[in-house]
Amino acid sequence: MTMLLPGSSGVIRFTDNLKQFNLNFENVIIHSRLREFEKEVPDSGLSIKVGWKGEENYYFRDGVRTVSNGKYLVVNRHQEFSCHLKSREPVEAFCLYLGQEVMEAAWNKLTKTEEALLDNPEKGYFVEPQFLEKIYTLEENELGQYLAQLIPRLQTNFYQKEIDYNQIYLTMAEKLILSQEKINEQINRISATRQSTREELYRRLSLAHRYILNHFTSDIQLDQLAREAMLSKYHLLRAYKEVYGLTPYRHVLHLRLEKAKSMLKKNYSMEEIACALGFCDRRSFTKTFRKMFAVAPSAYREEVL
Repeated sequence: MTMLLPGSSGVIRFTDNLKQFNLNFENVIIHSRLREFEKEVPDSGLSIKVGWKGEENYYFRDGVRTVSNGKYLVVNRHQEFSCHLKSREPVEAFCLYLGQEVMEAAWNKLTKTEEALLDNPEKGYFVEPQFLEKIYTLEENELGQYLAQLIPRLQTNFYQKEIDYNQIYLTMAEKLILSQEKINEQINRISATRQSTREELYRRLSLAHRYILNHFTSDIQLDQLAREAMLSKYHLLRAYKEVYGLTPYRHVLHLRLEKAKSMLKKNYSMEEIACALGFCDRRSFTKTFRKMFAVAPSAYREEVL
């Protein structure tokens, strides 16, 4: 086991001894592998919890959030929650803590010019943003895409001293802020008056959005999406378009045709593409592709190959 003092730059590998610590680290990456774990956390650090193998459950006042492979959870600083884990097989996960100083540095980098930083290098008055605490997929935003590249590297290269952890924390903080800014833009498109209502509606729409990303090649029914989001189908239709700029049907179609482009570059036949992407036949696929991109699939293939 690699042990580094909390607050140091590096990865800490924990088993049962994780119970001994208050989970309010700064600039620390924890790699845990546990079958059982229980912890009450009255005052947490800002953290990103990433699933690797198995499931971890985090209990908040407003409900439980389950982190599993391919998903992550953001927990705000000074949050109160509990973690309960009991599994026959070891559950492996990463928890990445970001300190206030690196968050301020990332904020300054994103919001201030180089001239302003040179003129006033001292710390200013910084209020850390609040991040939406929900389950995200690694494909969902900039932060998730960065984590998808980072976690395998950390999982296999603990002992490489050349890893620049300070840069990792700064980049992670930047991606976290940028991803939240995009979420804020989407939330603000929702026509509900109260902020808490908009955030809850966004969480539910995210469930439908995730379902579409995972199943867009299948036959997706609006009733199924409504059940996933726990909304009426008409409420889902209106709010989904407000947030994502297109209806669920158009989103499915967009994903299918973008996937078709990549398959055309790999010399799949029209019949194979139509079958793989949920079109009823080659003719239907060709007609839809031409309508969307103003070019036939065969002509598109000739252009890109």
